Amino acid sequence: MATSQHSTAEQSSMIRSYSPTQESTSSAVIHPIRVLRSETGTARVVADQLGGAIAELDNKVIDQDLRTRSAIKAKLSVPSLLQELATERGMAWSDIARLVGVSVSAVRKWRSGGDAAPEKRWHLARLAAFLDLLSESAVEDPVGWMEMNLSLPEGYSVRPVDLYRDGHAIPLLEIAGMKRDPQAVMDQLDPTWRDTRRSDFELFTASDGQLALRERGAQQ
Repeated sequence: MATSQHSTAEQSSMIRSYSPTQESTSSAVIHPIRVLRSETGTARVVADQLGGAIAELDNKVIDQDLRTRSAIKAKLSVPSLLQELATERGMAWSDIARLVGVSVSAVRKWRSGGDAAPEKRWHLARLAAFLDLLSESAVEDPVGWMEMNLSLPEGYSVRPVDLYRDGHAIPLLEIAGMKRDPQAVMDQLDPTWRDTRRSDFELFTASDGQLALRERGAQQ
């Protein structure tokens, strides 16, 4: 009986003496992991901040490039700018008028030699420079691209031409250059776009091969 009690006491002593070692070993393993998690978390924050700073700098460079090119284009005459936009780029007169912020009749007067206000001349130059930048972003048909819907979930209809008219040329160049996702751009420009920009209509190819509009979900 004494031997059994002595054995039990030794086992209990061994367990008690082993426990601190277990705790020490666990702490030795866990502590470096905690330090590493803290360091990687800090690194992610720094990376996010750095990424934001780089994106902001890139936007400033794009904006300055657009301004510089616009200033160069502004040296051209108004008829020359209209020639470039309509004849060389293939933009409709009504679209030029809409994006510059004037009536079609005003554009008609410019074509006939009428003077354009300095602000409107700048808008013409900026539009021409913007289309040049789209071409350099591997957009083969800038005018056609402006009329296409952005790559958004089904049911949403947002065209580059609409965003350009609202003054968002730089985000469009980011999309064209595949630097940003269209949904991320829309989240920044219009946080409510998923509610306000949903279209009840869709484009489809009619029996005559032409594109037409129909109510979403309707039978052809």
